[in-house]
Amino acid sequence: MPPDALVPASRLPEPLPPVELAAPELVISDRLAEIRRDRAHVRAERVPLDEHFTPEELEALRVAFGRVDVDETGEISLEELPRAFEQVGMETTDEELARLLEHLNKRNEPETTLTFAEFSQAADFLAPLEDQDDADPAYEF
Repeated sequence: MPPDALVPASRLPEPLPPVELAAPELVISDRLAEIRRDRAHVRAERVPLDEHFTPEELEALRVAFGRVDVDETGEISLEELPRAFEQVGMETTDEELARLLEHLNKRNEPETTLTFAEFSQAADFLAPLEDQDDADPAYEF
């Protein structure tokens, strides 16, 4: 087929200049915060715990809660909360705890307590977002 006289001859485009991301850590943390905000409205709805956790995860949460709730009142204090999270292998920062308390509509006061249901909601709120089947080790942090 002969070339079309009305179409200019094609040529290779100029190569794109190299691009570097100025602050990749900030981009990742901002995106995670955005995802957590988007998921917050779903988590705020009352959903049975067995819809958020596998039976094994729920049992691990019950055991962790029970180890910290030694007086068996059915509640743990804010002071005990990090120890309960450590029992299930979760480490929390002060910033995460502050966001968590805001999410649960709790005050950051010594007399504030959490029930098992609230502890479970807290664990769900702070849980990693990745799907283990699709996780790429290069993107873990």
